[in-house]
Amino acid sequence: MAQTELISPYRFYQLCQEFCRKTATNKLYFGEPIASYLDPDRGLGVSEIRAFLDGLAIYVRLINTTNFTVNFWINCLDKESEKSINITAKIIGCGMVGRVAKITINGAEPIAFKAFFDPDFIWVHGPWGEIPVGIRLKYCGVTKDMAEFLFASKNWVVSEWIDDEKSRLCNREGLTYQEFAEKEGLTKLNPLNLNNYNLDGIRLDMGGIQKEYRGRRLVDLYRGIWFYLRKIRRDEWRGIYAIANQLLMGIIQHSRRIPNS
Repeated sequence: MAQTELISPYRFYQLCQEFCRKTATNKLYFGEPIASYLDPDRGLGVSEIRAFLDGLAIYVRLINTTNFTVNFWINCLDKESEKSINITAKIIGCGMVGRVAKITINGAEPIAFKAFFDPDFIWVHGPWGEIPVGIRLKYCGVTKDMAEFLFASKNWVVSEWIDDEKSRLCNREGLTYQEFAEKEGLTKLNPLNLNNYNLDGIRLDMGGIQKEYRGRRLVDLYRGIWFYLRKIRRDEWRGIYAIANQLLMGIIQHSRRIPNS
C-alpha cells in the first residue's frame, strides 16, 4: 500500500498498530537490509543487524557530541573467533526529531542512520511520516535529487549516504522530487534548513513531505504547536533551547541561497 500511494502518518500508524494487534508483536521492520551489509558466514544476518540497530538507536540518542565516533566489534558465531565484524558509527548531526549517524559495516559503503527521539509521536516528521514517504519515493524512482530510503524500524531509518565528493563524480538517475511532487500533488520541500542538502543540492532528509490540501498550513500549525509544547514539557529548558536554536538557524539560512529542489 505504501508503494502505490502516499499514506499519511496517521493512517500508516493505524495500519501498523492493527498489524501489531493481529500478530501479537511489538517490533516492526520495513524493507530488507542490503546484502553488502550482511555477513552470513560469520552470523550477521537480517535479524542480527536489525537487533544491533535497535540497540544502536538507543545509544545514538544519548550522544550529544557531533563527530563523536565509536567502533563496535561483534562476534556473532563464536565469542573467541578472531574474525569479528567491525561496525563504525560517527555522529553527524542532530535535529528536532532525531539524531543522525554515519554507519560503516564491514567496510561496505556507508549508510545514514537516523534514530528518532519520539518514535511513539505521530507527526509528518518522525518514523510514521518519513518511512511511508521513503517507501513511496523509492518505488517511484525519485532518486535524482533525493537520498534513497533503504530499510527501517519504528525507531530508526537507514537511507543512502551521500558523500559530497563522490556525488560530484556520478550522474544520478531517476525523477527529481519536483517533477514527482507536481504530478502527485505533494508539498514542496522545506527550503529553510540548508543542512538537508549536500553540495550538489541532493536532499538528505525527506521529513515533512505530505499531500497538499486546502487548509494544510493551518493544520500543520496546530500540530506543530502541539509538538513543540510536548517537547518543552518533556525536556523543559533543553526543549526550549533546542526550539530557539532551530528557529535561529532557520532565520539565518533563509537569507542565504537555497539549493534548487
